[in-house]
Amino acid sequence: MFERFTRNARGVVIGAQEVAHRQGAAEVRPAHLLQSLAAQGDVLAMRVLADLGAPGDEVRRVVGELGAHYSAGLDGEDAAALELLGIDLDEVIRRIDQDLTGGPAPTPKGHQRFSRQSKKVLELSLREALRLRDGFIGTEHILLGLIRVDDHTVRQLLAAFDLDTDDVRRAVDEADRRAG
Repeated sequence: MFERFTRNARGVVIGAQEVAHRQGAAEVRPAHLLQSLAAQGDVLAMRVLADLGAPGDEVRRVVGELGAHYSAGLDGEDAAALELLGIDLDEVIRRIDQDLTGGPAPTPKGHQRFSRQSKKVLELSLREALRLRDGFIGTEHILLGLIRVDDHTVRQLLAAFDLDTDDVRRAVDEADRRAG
């Protein structure tokens, strides 16, 4: 399937692995894909978001803030509440990742495994490309895959710009028709 990805879409996937590695995550999560997508700059997915009122610099800022927290249903409010109890959420997550890997988090070389949700994002990206009758998977298809997966960080990003999934889907469809 990776051969169907455009150069920019491959950059998103490879970048997500790098983001996960930098953050010491045991696996690549949808939030890492989102961070990598936002870092890509002038790609179709980011132009679509900009057209919807979410300019790239602001998306990168918001995603960076959201990426500082674990993306599986926990957010800044959860971290603050736990901190009142003397619990450091980042440390808890680090220890969970460490326990899941069977010791100190290894320093991955090259490919890092993808979480079930991230694999679903990539599968949905392919489905979106097929729905749009595109012979490739581009950044716009990854964006559509991300909004279809129920990920906390993606939901928070959309909420930060008062966007809903239907608006994003329509905008991508329109951009695809114009480009096609």
